[in-house]
Amino acid sequence: MTQTHCADAVHVGPHRDIAIAIPARNEAATIVACLHAIDTAAARITPGVATVIVLVNNSDDATAMLARSAAMRNCRVVVEEIELSPGHAGAARTAALDRAVAMLPPTGIVMTTDADSEVAPDWMVANLAEIAAGADAVAGVVTFSAATLAALPSFGSARALEWRLADLHARLGTLIDPVAHDPWPNHIWAWGASLAATAAAYHAVGGMPSVPLAEDRAFAARIEAHDLRLRRSHAPVVYTSARRSGRAPGGFADLIDAYATTADTPCDAALEPTRVLVQRLRLRARCRAEGTSGFGARWAIIEATTPALQRQRLRPDALPAEVALAGRIIAALSPGATCRADIPASAPGA
Repeated sequence: MTQTHCADAVHVGPHRDIAIAIPARNEAATIVACLHAIDTAAARITPGVATVIVLVNNSDDATAMLARSAAMRNCRVVVEEIELSPGHAGAARTAALDRAVAMLPPTGIVMTTDADSEVAPDWMVANLAEIAAGADAVAGVVTFSAATLAALPSFGSARALEWRLADLHARLGTLIDPVAHDPWPNHIWAWGASLAATAAAYHAVGGMPSVPLAEDRAFAARIEAHDLRLRRSHAPVVYTSARRSGRAPGGFADLIDAYATTADTPCDAALEPTRVLVQRLRLRARCRAEGTSGFGARWAIIEATTPALQRQRLRPDALPAEVALAGRIIAALSPGATCRADIPASAPGA
């Protein structure tokens, strides 16, 4: 049965309405902190109207009750309890976002984060700034707090080269196939814990794909396939938990556990051999330069049907050579070009 509860609304003036979607399953330990962080961020978006939709799915704990009772000053909270079948993470986020967008006017903006995460105080402001600058969707940074990372001493050190290579690959993208709406510094990720989009863009691409895993990256791919502007920004920051027992098999918690316990766990699927990446970027740049309409859809077909561009998972022992190669190519393309060391690395690093 569906139950809906709305806390008192706080309207802070005529502006683009904002809805924040949070899928939650047995998140009693974290949901209040998650909501309080959002409330703090909402205090900075004056004028505006912010609604938080907590979709409590397939739960048997006090998540819904705690979400309803959370003290909120700057936004209203809508809590809905449902049973999803299938009950995977992708379906939960899709359902939460669909409900959030349904509450928005055509000019509204939808954001999403995770129930075990806390957005930074300027998270909403940062997303809004990127959209005001022309983005249709924003993929932000997901990272760990210093205290959280300290509890996993081997995690950061073991994967430091992976985060470094991701930074270098993002820089290669801006050098070989620059895109005006996504300039350096940017990154290569799209994480559900920090996504934002205009309601118009969400409708235009048919919403969030309801896939079991990596629905966030599938959504980013949809945005780009529709020739909409995706900004992979370091400005919106979300701090996530480093728990190793998650709610979705194959999700981020399982990844953290694998990284912490198995040294040769393959690198994140977003990374690939540098030579393959360069080939991909050069081909994409040539296709983009043709200037024909429907580039995004055409490139998606090319990428999916070109054998040489099929994704290859990197192993940790390949990282030193890959980092060195990427650095040499960057130096050759743009002497003096560097990757900023002061940028917070996007998840799963810190």
